[in-house]
Amino acid sequence: MSRRNFSQPSLADAFVKAYSRPGGFLEDIAKTFEWSAFDVILRPLHSSSDGAPAYPPLTMFKIVLLQQWYGLSDPAAEEAVRDRLSFRRFCGVPLDEETPDHSSIWRFRQRLAKLGLDEKLLAEVNRQLDARGLIVKRGTLVDATIIAAAVKPPPHDEGQVNPRDPDASFTKKNGETYFGYKAHLAVDEESGIVRQAEMTSADLHDSQRGEAMIQGDEEAYYGDKAYDSAALRKALNDKKIDDKIAYKAKRGARQPDWQRWFNKTASSVRVGVERANATMKNWYGMARVRYRSLARNNCHLQFVVMAMNMKRARVLEAAA
Repeated sequence: MSRRNFSQPSLADAFVKAYSRPGGFLEDIAKTFEWSAFDVILRPLHSSSDGAPAYPPLTMFKIVLLQQWYGLSDPAAEEAVRDRLSFRRFCGVPLDEETPDHSSIWRFRQRLAKLGLDEKLLAEVNRQLDARGLIVKRGTLVDATIIAAAVKPPPHDEGQVNPRDPDASFTKKNGETYFGYKAHLAVDEESGIVRQAEMTSADLHDSQRGEAMIQGDEEAYYGDKAYDSAALRKALNDKKIDDKIAYKAKRGARQPDWQRWFNKTASSVRVGVERANATMKNWYGMARVRYRSLARNNCHLQFVVMAMNMKRARVLEAAA
């Protein structure tokens, strides 16, 4: 099977590097991570025996990360990698080689999602951050946030599903109706690093993914009232993890003062997950999903979280 070889830089690359200014965000990221470990995960992405030689999967992986940091569509990413020297250098594309086109970037993400490699890549990012001592594990903050669908909600007289994206669904929050998905996050209390992310349809109740978001090595687990369930509390107790889930008030009864105090105290810690949600939506464009189908949007979520964590690691190490 044919694949382009980017391991040997050209004479033009050597000349440009000699006159380039060192440092910067991308160079820091390039030095922080062991990229060969990602290359191992990407091995199942074999190149096709037909047509032009395929691009190295690690190059494509880095291009998709660039898309998250700089808010680039596939066509914009194609143009940016072709034109910007810092992008070419980060992705390892020599100056005398063609850069991937937008359809190649699209196909790469599709294959990643199909093979389920996106979540493995996030796990590897976090493994490396853990090895550097950046994940503290004092507590896990969990939350689910609603993300609007890329398609319009179906009219009320046409049912609950838009055939253009049958995975999107309706949900209600605070009396308002929303149509789309939910992003479930588990955030490390001390560092703000997102340890786990999962996209589901919007109609799935937060508590149904509560147990799946337990990391198993944290000291405490924080969740809002939506996670108040006997089964989840028992799971935490069995794992000897401190239960910091807020209590719901029982219908028709006054909530005990100790529960109200507990909720207020735990909420002051749990707010860290709200910052992660805000960053994801405001800085990474996740107020609305970009694609149609749960698999594609979950793949996108994994890359957004990878990009967030890599950038967060740079901040944490600079402050150390």
